[in-house]
Amino acid sequence: MDRQTALLVLQLPESPTPDEVQEAFEAHVFGLRDFLFRQTVIPQVFRAKVDRLLVASEIGETLGVELPCLDGQVPEMVPLTGTADQVVRAHQENVGRLRTAMAATLDPTCLTRLGECLVRMQQQYIQWMSQWSAERQTEAVHARPMRDEWSPQELAEALESERKGLALDEATALRLEEELLRLRTLGAAALAI
Repeated sequence: MDRQTALLVLQLPESPTPDEVQEAFEAHVFGLRDFLFRQTVIPQVFRAKVDRLLVASEIGETLGVELPCLDGQVPEMVPLTGTADQVVRAHQENVGRLRTAMAATLDPTCLTRLGECLVRMQQQYIQWMSQWSAERQTEAVHARPMRDEWSPQELAEALESERKGLALDEATALRLEEELLRLRTLGAAALAI
């Protein structure tokens, strides 16, 4: 990447001061990290943000700016095994661990590694849940937008109650089916790519 392209991506003038470059670079990377940190994990969307972090690494190299990486290690992940409610809880813990690690850095190379892990973990989770729920009938359920994720705690609680044979109220039962359809739709979209 050449200097002009790097400056253009950061929306800087042709001859910025070192402080302007540092501030613009931090703001650019912070915006990408903030997205990964706060938004619903949709693998296709997150993959694009991770790719933009790779570009940010190139920008940093080209312009000679660095941001701190306190700990570049990917945290240990909990395996996605057990019952559906246990898998939801394990996945929630994994996402929390990755996002906690992201909070400790602004280095785009470290964030790329963590973001890539987050995408892979989400893909594994979606695949597991899609396969587990494949036999469920969802024809009468309205599809929710991919970003409209149900709270993992509520999802796990509903799945646990269902597993234990406890009756779910009508609203919870419907929301459970909508969430499983949302996950299966995400899984089908990933296969189509």
